[in-house]
Amino acid sequence: MPDQDHEQERKRPELLGTEMREATLPDGSQAVIVVRAGTSQAEVDEKAARLRRGTPDAK
Repeated sequence: MPDQDHEQERKRPELLGTEMREATLPDGSQAVIVVRAGTSQAEVDEKAARLRRGTPDAK
């Protein structure tokens, strides 16, 4: 059984500058994804669609 003290050491740091946003996919379904804070809703929806398709982000 893991020790409680060690479990707390494994916590991930907060993702500064990010936020969880709701996106609408092309088929009308909804998803929640993590994006950079301030991302436009159109970009959030497009990123979610790319993630659903399994295609990488354009750089």
